Amino acid sequence: MTIHTPPADELITIERVAVLQRVGLFAGVPGRELVAVARLLEEVRVDAGTVVIERRAIEDWMFVVARGEVGVDIDGETVAHVTAGGVVGELAVLAAGPRAASVTALTPTLLLRLRREPFHEMLEDHPEISRTLITTLARKLQDSADERAASR
Repeated sequence: MTIHTPPADELITIERVAVLQRVGLFAGVPGRELVAVARLLEEVRVDAGTVVIERRAIEDWMFVVARGEVGVDIDGETVAHVTAGGVVGELAVLAAGPRAASVTALTPTLLLRLRREPFHEMLEDHPEISRTLITTLARKLQDSADERAASR
């Protein structure tokens, strides 16, 4: 896997906040609160064709796509394409477990990596972000349950 970490950050904090505001997981978190999250992000550049998440790997981070596009696949079948403002691997930052899918850069891509431990430490200092994330995740679970019930 070829991952290039730029020598100096390309995005300033306000640009990172703008990217985070487009991420569904952080919907409802005020911009001023997202500054704390933005400061934890590590920029990672990858070339097209780079696998950034391997199915079944146990890792502790998620990626926000700042620029470019990644493909999500399970056993060779593409299940999603994620572009700027999208997120992949978000469950790994919340709880340990094997990755459900592989993720490969489809274009040269700038990713923002958020690691579990610093994220959890930040949540202890910013309980309002925790409350908002719990609400967002609960709504996603409910929407998913509603979709499954409707398709029966």
